Amino acid sequence: MTDSAMAAILARTYLHAVTAYRPTAEGGEERLCQAAPCTLSRSAHTSAPTPPDSARALPEASYRLSLYTRPELAFRLGDRVEVTGEDGRVWHGRTSDSFRYPSHCVTVVEVREVGRDSRETGEGSA
Repeated sequence: MTDSAMAAILARTYLHAVTAYRPTAEGGEERLCQAAPCTLSRSAHTSAPTPPDSARALPEASYRLSLYTRPELAFRLGDRVEVTGEDGRVWHGRTSDSFRYPSHCVTVVEVREVGRDSRETGEGSA
């Protein structure tokens, strides 16, 4: 499959949005992107299991998932990501590795928590 064909397939599957933060030298974080289109899937490189239902807590071990983005969204080791699905499920994790292809970028994410978007559940509203 050509890179352009793969890019066309991925473009139709960008049903998630990623907001990412990078640690700063001062101990804070800077936001890299907000609600950028992406797709999240099990990684062929890591054989990651599907995360459990969001009503259950994740076990201590993290899940390794692939985050597909456009080439301009290249992440570094340790960047914090929040990936939100159309159903309001949110994956929280940190990036662990990144692969660049001509048509897109793939980042392996160590997922530590799966929750619900607070806007969906009404939590955190004033």
